[in-house]
Amino acid sequence: MMDLFQKYRILIVVSLAFAGGAWYELTFVDQSRAYVSAMAAPNPAASVLIELYPQRLGTKCLEADQALYLRYDLEAAKKNLEQALANNYKDDPSYYYNYASVVVMLDEPQDVVEEAVRQWRANGIPVQDELDPRLIYKDVSFPLPPDEGLTQLLAKSLDGRRVVMAPEMAPGGDRFFAQVHHLFERNLAYRTSNISATSRFTALNLSPNGSHLITANEGGTIAILDLDQQQTLHRLSNPSGDVHAVAVLPTHNLAVTGDHAGALRLWDLTSGEVLTTLQGSERPLSSIAISHDQSHIAAGNWNGDIKVWRLSPTENKPLLELVSLNPSAHQGVITKLVFNSDGTQLASASRDHKARMWNLDSTPQELFQVEHKAPVYGLDISPDGSHLVTSGEDRQIKIWATASGEEQKQIEVIGAFTDSERIALPMYSVLFSMDSKEIIVVNNRQEIQNYDY
Repeated sequence: MMDLFQKYRILIVVSLAFAGGAWYELTFVDQSRAYVSAMAAPNPAASVLIELYPQRLGTKCLEADQALYLRYDLEAAKKNLEQALANNYKDDPSYYYNYASVVVMLDEPQDVVEEAVRQWRANGIPVQDELDPRLIYKDVSFPLPPDEGLTQLLAKSLDGRRVVMAPEMAPGGDRFFAQVHHLFERNLAYRTSNISATSRFTALNLSPNGSHLITANEGGTIAILDLDQQQTLHRLSNPSGDVHAVAVLPTHNLAVTGDHAGALRLWDLTSGEVLTTLQGSERPLSSIAISHDQSHIAAGNWNGDIKVWRLSPTENKPLLELVSLNPSAHQGVITKLVFNSDGTQLASASRDHKARMWNLDSTPQELFQVEHKAPVYGLDISPDGSHLVTSGEDRQIKIWATASGEEQKQIEVIGAFTDSERIALPMYSVLFSMDSKEIIVVNNRQEIQNYDY
């Protein structure tokens, strides 16, 4: 156990169950609140220890770590921690702090929070009052977005004429923006355009032909824009909370959204009304992909499940037929899904440090899996189908042959924060160029960069 206090960085070691543990990081942000929290990986041996010692109280704490880190499951973490602490688990007192933090983030009744904080004070690791979970986690939205300046939201149109991105900005700001890059525009003055909002962007996407943009912001606000006509078609309000995944299909006159409540919705582009609502998942839907011919929709959730539906437009309303279900495709949140060009294969990325390629059928068959040392967020299949690219929090971009799953190349994108400090960046997004010869990333100055591979 140890505490490391610095002006801008505070690290608390927790979860030293059995043979070492997880790190939970508290990062100073000079905004409306003093601190925000982020997570790092649980004990590397957690899965083995859980299997070997399922009855130990420490195992419940390891399961709580995994629930938070892999699946963003606060309820499961709370349940496991309660079982351990209620049975007088004392091997690692830092879990009292974990439990108090979880009940604060779950917005439990005040008496529950106060009792959890009292237990932490009585049994936990002594820390300064400003690290009280009631202060640190007040108004914190879980899970936290990437650090300011990094970019997770990045998309391109299939025709290659537009790319859109939304860099992360400081919490508590009053103005956020997404930036559209019009790559075929000859006049440099009109090469980029900004889409502003008053809250953080949670999802965005371009139509396959680049004509339309759909965005979502915190609170469930959805905007649909016709970029060719330079007009906003709709500003909509999702009926069940934040939207984490979006797509727009003007040829079918449809928009698609997946939200925090697990609802998959199809919206009419003309009227802005909801045409179809499916309960796509019991947990939040985190990623949506549309096949290139717009005949299939894939969605992934926070549990690591993937579903694929066949989309059939009709005169009255579109029909969705479930054709493929892959429960537990990953052990963690599905962060990205991508179809190959002919729609026969689907790639998936997850917080479980893995990306997988699937051959689509009624029972999806895994073709191969690849691995990083941290959660994988960036994912794309080259237009010619020959390569898969992945990137993640381990600051690595890796390119793989789709025929074999063998790694072909590894790239680090260096960000110049000062003249003397040049470090590799966590890479939350990466795309292939249309000629399949380059990859597209966003650097720490929010600039689009191309790299040969």
